[in-house]
Amino acid sequence: MATAVVQDPRVILEKRLQKGERHFTLNEAAAATGLFIDDARNALEQLIQKYVCRLQVTENGDLIYDFGKILLRRGEKTWAERRAEIGAALWRVFTVIYKAWIAVTLVVYFVIFVLILVALVLALSSRKNGKGRGLSLDFVGDLFASIFRWRTHTGTVLYRTDRRGYRYRQYAPKPSPINQNKKSFIASVYDFVFGPARVTIDPLQNQKEVAAYLRQQKGIVVATELSALAGWNFEQAETFLTDCLVRFQGEVKVSENGVLYGEFDDILRGVGQTEEGQIVYYWDEYEPEYQLAGNSAGRNLAIVFMNGFNLAFSVYMITTLVPSLLQARLPEEILPGFGSWIAAHATSAYVLLGWLPLIFSLLFFAIPLARWFKLQRAQHRRHHHNIRKRLFKAIFQQQGKAQTATAIQQAVNDHAREEKLPETVVAAALREIVLDLPGETLVSPEGEMLYAFPRVQRELAEVVHLRDQRRPEAALGGVILDSDN
Repeated sequence: MATAVVQDPRVILEKRLQKGERHFTLNEAAAATGLFIDDARNALEQLIQKYVCRLQVTENGDLIYDFGKILLRRGEKTWAERRAEIGAALWRVFTVIYKAWIAVTLVVYFVIFVLILVALVLALSSRKNGKGRGLSLDFVGDLFASIFRWRTHTGTVLYRTDRRGYRYRQYAPKPSPINQNKKSFIASVYDFVFGPARVTIDPLQNQKEVAAYLRQQKGIVVATELSALAGWNFEQAETFLTDCLVRFQGEVKVSENGVLYGEFDDILRGVGQTEEGQIVYYWDEYEPEYQLAGNSAGRNLAIVFMNGFNLAFSVYMITTLVPSLLQARLPEEILPGFGSWIAAHATSAYVLLGWLPLIFSLLFFAIPLARWFKLQRAQHRRHHHNIRKRLFKAIFQQQGKAQTATAIQQAVNDHAREEKLPETVVAAALREIVLDLPGETLVSPEGEMLYAFPRVQRELAEVVHLRDQRRPEAALGGVILDSDN
């Protein structure tokens, strides 16, 4: 008889996952591996901490563990995510290099600034006996230094409203060193090419929001509430619930009515002196608008004129002026002061006075043009998401009960500052949401189409009952040991 080698239950189950068996109940895991049910349960709890997993409950109260089509470690990025990060890193490098190129190019205009400064000094000296206190020239240094300040915003977040009435967050632009109430010109140039920065989102914002929500809601949460907070479909919400169970050391439970929920005791305990995350429902924060430049029309026109002039003149240098100087017997007569140098340094002249500014000017126009096409798609997605947020609010305000598209349309349009949504748009968005939450379509006795979300209704009702029964102990008690004593 062969001697059995005792293996770690986690290792046994992990091998099954690696073979592609990733969708099963606890009892199936025990039967397939021969493990005790308690050992299989403990092994699954360890594997949930290691791999991304979605938890589901059947109508009969059975818990299903779904590790997905691809076994993915927690915190591990997919190839698509890694590719996006590489692309973003390359774009950041190019942005820095090109902004430096812009800055170096603009240094040429420093000569103009010096001439303006000389004119100002002469004007001030002619009025030295006047009553005025004179003009301070401190701003000139700031004006020149601003050329090399590549960050075009201050970090202060302001609220704006787009043309459809959706309120969103945006960074305040960096002011001009001359006029603090206006955006600086160099910031306008950078934003013309690369666009204004959008408000960044904390990568742990959802986790902090759920933690704050748990502390307010007696440490209990269901997948439906996660959908209400982040706008996820139920598959995403169930996966995120599992992540929260691992992250905050919660416990997965199934109620008597077959509703899966997370119960978190440890998250409730604390001294109450830390700043918690802000709870903002999905429909209470619209996506920021995608802007091509964020400048005034006059500022954009001035930038286009300047770069257009550089583009045209660089072409003129390559095609006409430099060849003429090379063929002339006396280049100085054609271009006093520079003709002889250009004739003696033809290659340098072509590169420095022709090809470099030509490439610079072409990129200067090509980058925002490419961004414009990309922004059209992004704006369409943003508009679609903002409409979805408004419908989510109408659905959750009615606890997922059956409503007609007309009733939902009236709910989102009444007293709204945002655009009025036609019924056709509402109906089209509802057909998508029915698949996400998921919901179902019914027909009323009057023959009207109804949109119902029974799982939303069931889970929201059940979680209220669960919280009413829960009496968590959040008090820490008195301090019995102090490291300072």
